[in-house]
Amino acid sequence: MDMYYLAEHLPLLLQAAWVTVWLTMLTLILSTVIALPLSVVGLTRVSPASRALDMATLLLRSLPTLVILFFFYYGLPQFGIVLPPLPVAVIGLTLSAIAYNIEIFRSGLRAVDTGQIEAARALGLPGWRIWVQIVFPQALPIFTPTYLSNATLVLKGTSVASIITIPELTSVANEIVSMTYQPFEILIAAALIYILMGAC
Repeated sequence: MDMYYLAEHLPLLLQAAWVTVWLTMLTLILSTVIALPLSVVGLTRVSPASRALDMATLLLRSLPTLVILFFFYYGLPQFGIVLPPLPVAVIGLTLSAIAYNIEIFRSGLRAVDTGQIEAARALGLPGWRIWVQIVFPQALPIFTPTYLSNATLVLKGTSVASIITIPELTSVANEIVSMTYQPFEILIAAALIYILMGAC
């Protein structure tokens, strides 16, 4: 292994890793904020809104994230809508993460005894207090392990953003390899960075 070659390009890899971290955190924050309230739709009663949400999440979970990115990056311009690569990456990754997070949160919410919800309603508690103060605190320990596993998948999934020119870790590593034709050191370093980020 050529350590001098690795040291020469390591700053570029670390800079790209920050882009990966930033993209991951933004995706997780947005998907969580959106998925949490949507996860309660249809839990207590089926409605047209809950059916539409179920169909949308099923569709998004069935599509590869790359297809979603291509749709926004290459498909929308045909209708006169041109978005920069970074918003496209955030939108595509967030939509994919929302679909999974809704199901993850629902799995925890369904594990909470529905009798507690009915009792809270009988006492006249408003709906937001029932979910925020009674249901979600009990569901949190249940869905947290799965949520963290999905967060790791989101981290690794950011690599698809390299296809639309986002300078994240995979993209920069590939650029360095294409210029130097020395893939071993760079790819090993990129893999180790991904492992360290996933362990944090």
